Amino acid sequence: MDTPGITALLSTTATALLSTTATALLSTTATTLLSTTATTLLSSSTALPPSEGEEPTPEDEERVSSQALLILVSLLIAALLTSYYLQRWRIRTVHETVLSIFAGMAVGLVLRFSTGSYIKRIVTFDHTVFFNMLLPPIILNCGYNL
Repeated sequence: MDTPGITALLSTTATALLSTTATALLSTTATTLLSTTATTLLSSSTALPPSEGEEPTPEDEERVSSQALLILVSLLIAALLTSYYLQRWRIRTVHETVLSIFAGMAVGLVLRFSTGSYIKRIVTFDHTVFFNMLLPPIILNCGYNL
C-alpha cells in the first residue's frame, strides 16, 4: 500500500472540507451581521428623516449617527472575525482583505437601496478627509520603511 499517497489524499480532503466549513461559517456570520444591520437601519424609528432642504433635528442627527456607528462597528467586528478564523484554520485560498472589501460592498449596497438619504450623506466618502488625514501617514510610513 502507498501510505504517503493515502496520507496526501486524506490531507487534501481534510483541507477542502475545512475550507468549505470555514467559508460556510464565515458567510453565516457575515450574513447574520449584515441582516442585523439592515434590520436596524430599515426599522429604527417611525420619524421620517429630513428632506434635502430641511435641517435635521438633534434627535434625528443622533439616531442617524448611531446607525452609522453601528455599521462601522459591525464591519470591524466582521473583519476581525474573518481574520481570526482565516488564521486559525490556516485558510490560504482567500485573503482577509478580499472578504473585508466584499463585506463593505454588501453594506454599501444595503445603504444605497435604503430609503434614508440622511444616512447616505453621513457615510459618504469624503475625499478631503482622505487626502488630508489618512494619506499622509501612509506615505510617511512608506518613506520611513525604505
